[in-house]
Amino acid sequence: MIKLPRKPSSLFGKLMLSHLVVVALSLAIIGFFLTYLIENYFFSARELEVVGQARDTAYLIGEDLANDDLEAVKKTAETLAYSLDAKIRVLNYNRLFVYTFDPEKDPDVHYKGFDDGVGLEEREIDHVFKGNMLVKKVYGPVLQRVLVAAPVMRGDYETESGSRSDYEEPLVIGAVTLSVPLRGIEETIAQISRLMLYSGAIGVLIAAIIAFSLSKTLTRPLQKINRAVLDMAGGNFRGKIDEESDDEIGGLVKTFNYSVEQVEKTLEEQKRLEKLRRNLVANVSHELKAPLASVRGFSELMLDGLIDESEKEKYLKVILENSVHLSRLVDDLLVLSHLESGQVFLEKEEVSVESLARWSFESVAPHGDAKEIKMILDLEPPLPVFRGDRHRLHEVLVNLLENAIEFTPPGGEVRLKVCRDGSQLVMEVRDTGCGIHADELSSIFDRFYKVDKSRRRSNKGSGLGLAIARQLAELHGGRIEVESVPERGSTFRVLLPV
Repeated sequence: MIKLPRKPSSLFGKLMLSHLVVVALSLAIIGFFLTYLIENYFFSARELEVVGQARDTAYLIGEDLANDDLEAVKKTAETLAYSLDAKIRVLNYNRLFVYTFDPEKDPDVHYKGFDDGVGLEEREIDHVFKGNMLVKKVYGPVLQRVLVAAPVMRGDYETESGSRSDYEEPLVIGAVTLSVPLRGIEETIAQISRLMLYSGAIGVLIAAIIAFSLSKTLTRPLQKINRAVLDMAGGNFRGKIDEESDDEIGGLVKTFNYSVEQVEKTLEEQKRLEKLRRNLVANVSHELKAPLASVRGFSELMLDGLIDESEKEKYLKVILENSVHLSRLVDDLLVLSHLESGQVFLEKEEVSVESLARWSFESVAPHGDAKEIKMILDLEPPLPVFRGDRHRLHEVLVNLLENAIEFTPPGGEVRLKVCRDGSQLVMEVRDTGCGIHADELSSIFDRFYKVDKSRRRSNKGSGLGLAIARQLAELHGGRIEVESVPERGSTFRVLLPV
């Protein structure tokens, strides 16, 4: 059983095969129709030429045939046969072949009648003797021939007596046939066909080279993408592909590289969030452990009667302070959770920046005065009216000011400066505290992040203030920047678009 060739399984093979098939079929169809048109053109031109020659032969033989001078007819026909390289036959008025001459055969052999079956049928002879021209192709055993039959008219010739015919219309007194081989035309068409075949072969070869180059260009990026995807399946998400073009394939490569970057960022973010989750659990446990232990311990001591009545109020205050700290910690965790999950909606309104700054500053000023810290409010007019959530922005400033007071020693300075810088509203909190090391600046906005031990914190804070402040600033379309020099202080800058 004959097995058909299998279709190529690779895209490269399919592209190559499709290009070659299209080119080969196109060239074959063009070659077929072009050969057909050329063949028709040559045959038509040859037929027109032979028709003219047949008319001329009929005219030249007509006078001798009208005078029944067969010897003259023979000589004229023989001369014309050699001159035109055609087989000539002459029919008399009785529709009989009176003479046949073929220059391709022995010139001494001349005969009457049909010789090789290449002639006219009765109906065709009738057609010619009605005064019509006849043209047909004759298929011989070796060659094709064009056969043209022309009637010989009486009426245009003088007879031997010198008188003209008295007929009003010409009378057919015979016929002449010219049979011409198409050997030259066939050879010319064969040469043209060979030339077209060679040209087609060269065209297919060139098309194969172009198709190979184009297919490689198209499939190379796809192969790289395939390898990169396999690398991603193995856990390697850093396999980007070089962009080689600006077409659709190049766009696909750009999209793939962008997808790889997004996947890599997503994984990094997941790792970071997982780390934060673990840290959150550990930090929350740590933050809850001390106040819960204090509340439980003092409660058990009082229940057991181990604390004097005179000291109960003191320990009850400690229990209350720890309870307030726990409540604040839970509230901050809930706020931060809502912020990160997008469940907090701002109640935006037209806010006077000056009144917002004074309100926030005056809310924390007593705390700073109690620590003997110099509190400075610096407002640079003109200050714009900002559209935002007044209470949330107040919470941001209070968090930053409280932090600055917390880490500034007595005798230090905390400054709130508010100004406009182009298209931005700048609210800057600067302190002269112990500062933050450069390697910790990128982490201070993380939940429960503990900075250097030299920055001792009281047990009043929840450790979530900076994280909440950053989330609230971003909800307003802004951001928080920080600059710090150890032992010289820190500057937190809130930038909001206006």
